[in-house]
Amino acid sequence: MDSIIKQTISGYTGVFSAFTISDDSLKAEIENFKAEVDALGEKSSDIMDFMTGFSSGGLQDRYSDLIARASAPPAASSGMAGGNETAQASANKLPTVKEFLDQYKASYEAVKNAGYRKRAEKAYENIFDVAGRTDDLIEMNIILENEKMLWKIVSEDFQDIYEPILEATDVFNEGIVKQFTNLIKVCRDSTCDEELTYLTDVAIQENQQFNYRFMSKMTASIILSGAVMGYSNCKIKFRSWQSPQSDLLGLVAQRDAAKKTYEFIKNTFGWDFDYIVNDEWMKIWLLVPVNLDSMGRIKQTLDPQNIDVIRELLFNEILSDRSIDDILLSEQNKVFYYLPDKRADEITAKYEALAGKINSEMVYFQYQDRLQAMAADKNVKLPEKPEKKKGGIFDMFRKR
Repeated sequence: MDSIIKQTISGYTGVFSAFTISDDSLKAEIENFKAEVDALGEKSSDIMDFMTGFSSGGLQDRYSDLIARASAPPAASSGMAGGNETAQASANKLPTVKEFLDQYKASYEAVKNAGYRKRAEKAYENIFDVAGRTDDLIEMNIILENEKMLWKIVSEDFQDIYEPILEATDVFNEGIVKQFTNLIKVCRDSTCDEELTYLTDVAIQENQQFNYRFMSKMTASIILSGAVMGYSNCKIKFRSWQSPQSDLLGLVAQRDAAKKTYEFIKNTFGWDFDYIVNDEWMKIWLLVPVNLDSMGRIKQTLDPQNIDVIRELLFNEILSDRSIDDILLSEQNKVFYYLPDKRADEITAKYEALAGKINSEMVYFQYQDRLQAMAADKNVKLPEKPEKKKGGIFDMFRKR
């Protein structure tokens, strides 16, 4: 499951553990809700896909309803006496304002124990402070409603979840940055659950369209980089002189493919090579990045000199009118730097450790470390990072 989706689900479902629930049917509803949310998370391709399903599929409304029912105090059992005696007994059992508000203590402690949900903590504390403002239950309810205190538990908690994710995101990944910036704004602007649901759905749909366009930049860079890499490898293969005739045909075909690739990107989108290298998001995908943390905030790439190599091969050879024999009899000014095959894992581990040190001050990564520590204490095995597959585009740059 995507790490951002997992973090979001944890924020939604974690609070239920703080409530003492005696109603078996409500317990079953909550467990069914958790299972459906997990299933949605597993099948969602990214956080935008998840939030769309969460909102449009009715899970948002069910969540609000379950929280309200789980936090409600248990109904007092009816006595056997009748008439005025029953009414008097019921009146005597009415809680004080403080006693009524203390029902939120369990969920407050759960939020507090998370260690990072400071907005939600303050929202709960404001509710508890109402006990010092009135002794009347009716006036208490008026205050809670007029100042939207119960609603702020939801909206502030969402911001506590979204803001650390935004902080931990690659600043050049405008798709994610724009999405969570908009979701935080929705939380701040919404005044009720229905408005939150509607505005969240609108924000997700709008951002989905933006993200499709934005991610095209990444795709274009990867395709162009791969085409030029393939051309370079064809030159190397031909010069090995193992199958010169077939290798020469492959080189000519790859040169033509790389040329058409660049011309398509330039003519269709208006992205020439200068545009690509001046766009930080597009530029990094020319260098075959590998994420060094779960959010892709810090990446390991090939040497930046490889951009100069791509430029030289593209304009001095691929797009030029030079003949193949002229190209093969000439030397390049710069060459690609390859990944050292034998030490690649060692180098990646070194930079992963460095990335962890850089990220250590961020709330999102601190929380992930706490989850890992808690899982270790309880002997719970968390999902491991997927093993890096070999044979991909990165292997083109492993030193042989």
